[in-house]
Amino acid sequence: MVLLKLLSLPISLPVSGMKFVLQQVADLADQELYDPSVVHEQLLLLHVQLEDGDIDEDEYAQREAELMARLRDIRARTQQEPAEADVDARRRAIVETPFDEQ
Repeated sequence: MVLLKLLSLPISLPVSGMKFVLQQVADLADQELYDPSVVHEQLLLLHVQLEDGDIDEDEYAQREAELMARLRDIRARTQQEPAEADVDARRRAIVETPFDEQ
């Protein structure tokens, strides 16, 4: 059993490492996607673009409506699943090595 784990280390360690890295990336992307402060910053930037004349009223109204809908979705998700909204609470890593068993 131990010999099998030792022989599979060149494959299992990189796979475990990649799984861990991909989970971290997914958690950060999830946090970024459902963070209301990001949407608030985008709304502020949109308002500045309107004041500077970079965009017109129609484009502003369209993009503001999209951002407000996204903000409502974030708030609804946060109210439905408050425990799962905390990414740090779900984050964990389990690393097993053949040397742990004795």
